[in-house]
Amino acid sequence: MIETSTEFLAHLKQVGESDGILSNIAYTALVLASLDRPGVSFQKYEHHLEILGLDVAAEKLTKSSATERARVLAEVLHGRHEYTGNQAFYDDLQNANLMSVIDTRKGLPVALSILYLHAARLQGWRAEGLRFPGHFLIRLYGATDEIGDQVILDPFHDGVVLTARDLRELTQKFSDEDAGLRPDYYEAVSDKEILVRLLNNIKIRCLKVSDLGQAITVLSRLVMIDPGQIQHHYEMGMLLAHVEQNDLARESLGYCMDHMDQFDQNDLMEQQIRNTLTDIEQKDKVKQQSNVLNLHRDND
Repeated sequence: MIETSTEFLAHLKQVGESDGILSNIAYTALVLASLDRPGVSFQKYEHHLEILGLDVAAEKLTKSSATERARVLAEVLHGRHEYTGNQAFYDDLQNANLMSVIDTRKGLPVALSILYLHAARLQGWRAEGLRFPGHFLIRLYGATDEIGDQVILDPFHDGVVLTARDLRELTQKFSDEDAGLRPDYYEAVSDKEILVRLLNNIKIRCLKVSDLGQAITVLSRLVMIDPGQIQHHYEMGMLLAHVEQNDLARESLGYCMDHMDQFDQNDLMEQQIRNTLTDIEQKDKVKQQSNVLNLHRDND
């Protein structure tokens, strides 16, 4: 059992070195949650994850279709355990902390989806997150694993199965584009991408309330689990420069300069990074000059 923050961080580093497929996505989400709730034991939450799987397994499926599996998941997670979306306080940071979600039975779409995915996968069912814009959804397959035997669930709205009309309405609500249902909306995302989306929700909420320290902490975790995404390094470097943690900012932005080819708009990004690095050097020089003057005064 993981008990220390050092081991938590080591686990996240292992996730970052993986190919994006995790053996237990809910467990890693609990690791992320625990970093913000130090001293809280894993045992209660691990036990609850086991209970979710056992309760789904205890349901008697009349058939192993995707629709029937979706019904069982909704009955257990929403009907029995009362998981639902926190519509009243959507922007609460705790909606993305899986420990808090388990405590309150309320959360964001992506956090609730992690619990649905976990419960389904414990049964050996194929379930995956989707690249749907603005509102996280999951796809569940039946026993045949055929294209026609699959459904899309919305864990935020009590695990309801969505129709094509429902999906079009969601697209209009959460996307500025008026392009209907694009094929890429149905693309599966990796477990690592799901965790990145979870952390991005926290980061965005921290930035909204100008909690730059916590935003930097979240970005450090993003860098850990998704080190190949250069955008995380860039955002962390710029925030570190803003709060004048110059050595760390120089390190992050220097990494970006070494991997500039990974930026889509690298000309603009490179100029911003160069300007920031120049500004850091100037501030360091001013600080050094000030230190020298203070030393001279002390010696006078």
